[in-house]
Amino acid sequence: MAIYKLVVEYNGKNFYGSQKQSSLRTVEGVLEKVFNNLLNTKNSKVSFLSRTDRGVHSVGNIAKLVCDKNFDTKKFLETINYFLPEDVKIVKISKLFSKSKLKPKYKIYYYVVYNSPTPPTLLKEYSFWVRKKISMSILHKAIKIITNCKNLNFVATKEDAQHNRTKGCKIKIKVSKVQQFIIFKFIGTKFTQHMIRNIMSLLIQTATGKISLGQLKKIVSTWKYCKTPPADANALILTKIVL
Repeated sequence: MAIYKLVVEYNGKNFYGSQKQSSLRTVEGVLEKVFNNLLNTKNSKVSFLSRTDRGVHSVGNIAKLVCDKNFDTKKFLETINYFLPEDVKIVKISKLFSKSKLKPKYKIYYYVVYNSPTPPTLLKEYSFWVRKKISMSILHKAIKIITNCKNLNFVATKEDAQHNRTKGCKIKIKVSKVQQFIIFKFIGTKFTQHMIRNIMSLLIQTATGKISLGQLKKIVSTWKYCKTPPADANALILTKIVL
């Protein structure tokens, strides 16, 4: 049995997430199919270290490939990318020892907001359009309120909150503005399903005046599941996993 580490880039638009699902197009499913065809086997297994939702992109997700054949990683990289579809490519392949464990220390995501009365044209598919003006001063205060919270169940899914799956989540949020683009950098030990998009939803609602800082503090202080519509998936990009 051979084990390899894959660094994978993909456009999430036409995928139903990264994790394999029967009868649905997923990144793991596409990769396994191509590996099986090229290696003439049915036993290839691809599993990502970080699951991404439908529509979320990646330029640096890491996956483990387990297969029953050895191959030259340098030569095989060009071959497999030739047969993979245009919306998913492997950036790097490296062989692992049989007992090697891939354990993330932290992950980095970016979320891109386009803040303007008129919609974006250049990065339309990779940004979340917000018409109403975002107050940067309120935004920074809202970020501080959320990142100082010790329990993030309020931005988890209902199921994750019920099972306290946010336990151990430690996150940092950095924000920068380039003309109409507001770029959020999320650094964290782990992120549960929809967590970043739920945080973005609360930040945008607060910074545009839909909810007040006082209301946000109340939401955060409850430490309970908060039913908020998550921000769009297409503006979220997994950029790096640090092992």
